[in-house]
Amino acid sequence: MIEYDQQLLVRALDAATNPVLITERTGCIVWINKAFCLLSGYSKPELVGKTPHLLSSGRQSTTFYRDLWLTILAGLTWQGEMVERRKDGGHCTVNQVITPVIDDKGVVTHFIAILHNFKVRDEERANMQQLAFYDTLTGLPNRRLFLNLLEQAMDHATTFQQSLALMFIDLDRFKSINDTLGHGCGDKLLVAVAERLGRSVRRSDVVSRLSGDEFAILITGVDQRDQIEALANNLIAAIDQPFMIDNHHIETRISVGISLFPADGVSAEALLERADNAMYHAKKTGGNACRFSGVAPSSDG
Repeated sequence: MIEYDQQLLVRALDAATNPVLITERTGCIVWINKAFCLLSGYSKPELVGKTPHLLSSGRQSTTFYRDLWLTILAGLTWQGEMVERRKDGGHCTVNQVITPVIDDKGVVTHFIAILHNFKVRDEERANMQQLAFYDTLTGLPNRRLFLNLLEQAMDHATTFQQSLALMFIDLDRFKSINDTLGHGCGDKLLVAVAERLGRSVRRSDVVSRLSGDEFAILITGVDQRDQIEALANNLIAAIDQPFMIDNHHIETRISVGISLFPADGVSAEALLERADNAMYHAKKTGGNACRFSGVAPSSDG
């Protein structure tokens, strides 16, 4: 019965008039239907094993694809309009709904994209998605999206017996900058800090603005504490360089708290809390420093 259901599902998807594409978590194409072949001009053998980048028209920016991948890797559905390039070099505009496929352990294993060839109010929907998952000031993932990404990363790490790190970052003396130079200048400083943090991390790391002057960074693929500490110190050194905002020479610093999964917690909120506490201890001893969760501040301050 299960085999029959599977065969029926494959036949139904292949017969669908909407183009359908299925990829692995890495983006490698594992299946397409006949409608997708007709739309793209490629045969199944030409696409299976490749990535959707083959269809890239160059019309979408790097930021567009970054936001798309962050959304679906967090286990969330992405919807939007894309201009794709067919095999013959022509362009086609499609509306896509990309849905993560999640296994019984909560880990994203595949993505299924269903394309629509009729126009919908994509700009309005894209704006709603941007408001839902991204910080309106800096454009970084907001707390909601970051927690989803963190939970997915933890599920993946558990399945493959890996570890990850969470950095909680707070600007030192930000309130005094707001009070003396105004909130407009403070907002511009937050944008500049966000950009500098983004340039100082690896491409695989996720920078988020949680609220106010609080940021968080998800670090994966690094197991050694000294490597994680080196990454944190790079961030501290980057922000320690003066900012020029509205002709004001502004100096600010950051305090960084670090928690490790699974050693410091097995839930997203627990990791955030432990990293927040570690950040508080770093700030209490003068700031411009990083501290791991569970490491007490030195007695000499």
